[in-house]
This record gives sequence, C-alpha cells and structure tokens, in this order.
Amino acid sequence: MSKNIVGGNEERLLLDLIAEGMAVVDRDGTRIGSVDKVEGGHLKICRADQEPRNQHQYVSADWIAAVDDRVRLNRTFDEAKRLWASEPYARRHHLQRAI
Repeated sequence: MSKNIVGGNEERLLLDLIAEGMAVVDRDGTRIGSVDKVEGGHLKICRADQEPRNQHQYVSADWIAAVDDRVRLNRTFDEAKRLWASEPYARRHHLQRAI
C-alpha cells in the first residue's frame, strides 16, 4: 500500500515510513539508489553510479512523492542530478555531501 502525503508534518510522516535499504526510484520509476538512513529531516541515499563508489546524496523530504516497498520521488533522475550539483541548493538545505 502506497502512502501519498503532502506538506509540513506529513513529510515527516513519510520519512518515518522509510527503512534502511529501501530502493529509491525517480518519478519515472528508475532506480537511483538505496536508503542509507534518514538524517536531519533528509533522506540519505547511496548511489551505486556515484564516483567515488558509494558516495551519498541527500533528498529533501519535499522530494518524496510516496512510500510503499520503495521510496518514490517526485523528480526525475536528471532533475535530481542538476540540483545535487548546485551549490546554492546544498547551502539552502544545509547539506554537506560529495557530488
């Protein structure tokens, strides 16, 4: 059963449904990584395609569209990569991560 919840406290509820090791897929259903953990109100994911291998990326709670057996994002992989590569995005969300 998929949970779709939007806004404020509801985003926190979605984060509470997420377990370590869950697959993370983009809006189109493409797997982009797996959950390492929820950290500071963000989802910390491990991307196998990342160099150096197994670096982490952070996903804001507002990127999460639904949680069922996977974490489903409301962004495409290309959109996510553009945001991750943007330093203003990282500063605005107080993130520190390898790109």
